[in-house]
Amino acid sequence: MNRKNFLKTVAFGAASSSLLVAACGGDAPKTETKAAETPAAEAAPAAAAADCNDLSGVAEADLKQRESVGYVAKSVDAEKNCGNCRFMQVGTQPNGCNGCQLFKGPVNPEGNCKSWFKKDA
Repeated sequence: MNRKNFLKTVAFGAASSSLLVAACGGDAPKTETKAAETPAAEAAPAAAAADCNDLSGVAEADLKQRESVGYVAKSVDAEKNCGNCRFMQVGTQPNGCNGCQLFKGPVNPEGNCKSWFKKDA
């Protein structure tokens, strides 16, 4: 793993842990930062995350594969989401988005599909 991918993985892991804690009913650590104080490098991951729902570059056949496994961008069960699934591939898509071993295109860590399988601890 090169340095750039390592840093993306670490940054995503930190952000995901807060989301998972909040999704599980816990209190995520609160940080107060004024927009003017946030460096551009820290603002970039948030902008990239918004692009992770863009499927415009995904081929029609790959979109059908996503549909066949019942992928949704927001899980109805907080205990079963892409963030804790064995098949999620962290940072493998453009803009540092996550991917899935079962289909192509970006994956939301809060998403889910009928092939969800709990990640080994």
